[in-house]
Amino acid sequence: MSRKIKFAIILLSAVFLAWLIGQPLSEIGRQRTYDDPPSAGQKLSAAELNEFLDLWSRMLHGKLHRYVGQISLSSGKSYPGPLVKWLKLQGWDVERFFYDEQRLRELIDCVALAENISGNVAMSQHSTVNLSQIISEQRLRLKSCRFDQDELDLIKSNLYQITEVFSGRAVFAAPEK
Repeated sequence: MSRKIKFAIILLSAVFLAWLIGQPLSEIGRQRTYDDPPSAGQKLSAAELNEFLDLWSRMLHGKLHRYVGQISLSSGKSYPGPLVKWLKLQGWDVERFFYDEQRLRELIDCVALAENISGNVAMSQHSTVNLSQIISEQRLRLKSCRFDQDELDLIKSNLYQITEVFSGRAVFAAPEK
């Protein structure tokens, strides 16, 4: 073999090795469950809720906290590069992340409304004040909530923890597996 061919092989090998070393290894072994954009009417599962709350908590208490108040799925803005990169490294699609945030906020509102109705019904039974008009208006608003009962039950059973994590007053503690 001539010196030129040997030099070309060594040079190509060095370039390939440099490229290989430069590839991120963070993708290896990672489950990429939530790296797809959301589909219409997609239900929020307990596993996705837990992963979302963990990420939300880490984002609020990490260096990306400044982006939380600036953006949401409905903002129409492009997402900040550092946030997109961080979510990708966590195995999440940015639109899916903020879809889950928006959906969770709507579910919290629906659960709070259902609890208000229950409280008003109980109060009207023990009071001389007629709350029937308020209760019927609240029931109409509750009918506009387009969520599965499973999702509402999931949020209702974790409402305090979810609202504390959303507000930043608590750090999410994932349940033991």
